[in-house]
Amino acid sequence: MAVLVLGLIAGFVVGLSFAGHGRIELPDTPAPTTAPMPPQVPGASSTGRDTVAPAALLPATTARTVDGALDPRVIGRMRRDGVLRVGVFGDSFGNGIWDALYRQLPKSDGFEILKFAKEATGFTRYRTLDLEQRAREQLRQQPVDAVVISFGANDNQAVFADGHLHPLMSDGWKQVIGDRIDSFVAAVRSTGAVVYWVGLPVMRDAQLDADMQAMDAFYEERMRRLGVPFIDSRPLTLDAGGKYNAYLPDLKTGKPVLMRTGDGLHMIGVGYQRLTNGVATDLRRYANRVRQAVGRPAPTATPTGSAN
Repeated sequence: MAVLVLGLIAGFVVGLSFAGHGRIELPDTPAPTTAPMPPQVPGASSTGRDTVAPAALLPATTARTVDGALDPRVIGRMRRDGVLRVGVFGDSFGNGIWDALYRQLPKSDGFEILKFAKEATGFTRYRTLDLEQRAREQLRQQPVDAVVISFGANDNQAVFADGHLHPLMSDGWKQVIGDRIDSFVAAVRSTGAVVYWVGLPVMRDAQLDADMQAMDAFYEERMRRLGVPFIDSRPLTLDAGGKYNAYLPDLKTGKPVLMRTGDGLHMIGVGYQRLTNGVATDLRRYANRVRQAVGRPAPTATPTGSAN
């Protein structure tokens, strides 16, 4: 009953920031943890992996996804209606990412931001919802030109597959989840879309934070193999002491601004925009490239949005 009450409170708090957000469902039993990794400095990776700099600090010149060859299907859709469609996949964090990009990339600038995220989902929960199958069904109805992904908040638990229970971060867990992630990325790429993966922020609870760090390191490595930029959100959600803080300095004014909800898990609107500012910049560059390829003038630009 206590877990249910805490979940309802968390859902209510998040709803104050984003209508329709779900909550992160913690596992019924404590999952094995991995020792926390030290905070990374903005734009760096302690493992030397090919990561994208933290979102709000990502200048346009460091973008990677948008510099590849343009997919003919993306060009064809842009030629037809002049709109770049971005699909956002994920759990309740994905809902927040969608809302942030919706505000940063408005329709008036030639974007359509589609919410494919669903709360309380994850790669360990395929008995409840197969994310790959759902994505393929969604994209058959609505093809997209770019995809932004944020999963993991519900996956700090064992996974049952092939008649076996695989503990969190065990070799079996990594095999099952890794295969599901690979297939999922292939599914969201099926319409010619470029893809980004947004990592999770620091968590207030120490054990949960350790789990999130371990999983993000796994996701980061998986994205490197798949050629998908991984946005490391952690540096932008740590305070000057390298710890969780609901209030963080505004990047423009330096004044403390509330970024997190009271559950110690989710973020509020400006917090999500902090994580997606660099992705929004990248997507603007990408849209401009596609428009130039088909000879369409760019709509009058508006500011990318808050980069708190």
